[in-house]
Amino acid sequence: MTLKKFGLILLAALLLVAAGCSSRSGGVDESAVETHIASEPAAVAGSPLQLTAEIEGIESLLQEDDLKIDFDIREETEQELPVLLTSTKKSDKEYEVEHTFPEPGKYVIYIHIYAGDDIHIIKRNEFQVG
Repeated sequence: MTLKKFGLILLAALLLVAAGCSSRSGGVDESAVETHIASEPAAVAGSPLQLTAEIEGIESLLQEDDLKIDFDIREETEQELPVLLTSTKKSDKEYEVEHTFPEPGKYVIYIHIYAGDDIHIIKRNEFQVG
């Protein structure tokens, strides 16, 4: 096989893989999805609290049986390993986890939304801890 033929075959394979990955959101408009994070009680370092993510823009997916919502909690500098927590359903649009922040400061919370084998949406939120 010539180098040119090998290159064409490799390019075709890469295009097929890229086309397969493009259905990652399963036809869902990711730009329409919004998440908002709230806590109860107010976020104070060293105290356990309930974090709630309100999710909007994917109402049809929120009714799916295989829907999974994960909280990916990171300190702003990302020098520490992230904490990954699977939520429980609080209401039709709200999912919650319990977490204790070790230090005051700014954190980044990524909400991972999974449905079926082809949908994985990630939304970034900033969260302040006193």
